[in-house]
Amino acid sequence: MPKNKKDNEIIEIDAKCKDKRQPAFGFTNRGELIPCCWLDTQKNRFDKKYQKLLSVSKISEHKSIENIILQPEWIEFHNDLDNNKGFPMCYIVCKKRKQPGHQKQTTYIKQEVKVRKT
Repeated sequence: MPKNKKDNEIIEIDAKCKDKRQPAFGFTNRGELIPCCWLDTQKNRFDKKYQKLLSVSKISEHKSIENIILQPEWIEFHNDLDNNKGFPMCYIVCKKRKQPGHQKQTTYIKQEVKVRKT
């Protein structure tokens, strides 16, 4: 597990993709469903486990999104998150913090404004 360079502490993952802070999936310009948009990086593309997840994530090869996320590779990914194991970007974006650190979303729905920090 990665460690913080400053104090050598293990970096804990607080996965936003597992709760309501990030309720949507991401997808790549190659037609792949991914757990979140932050994962579509060159660094992750070289990660063997990420490649394994992508191998079952081509949207055009499935009848539904549900079919993709029920693949063993996706289930393994979510189980790994529960055990503080993730892709390289997970340790950056979903690093456990005292205060949220990355994104503020503003959604306009029928004159209502909803602001959510993730």
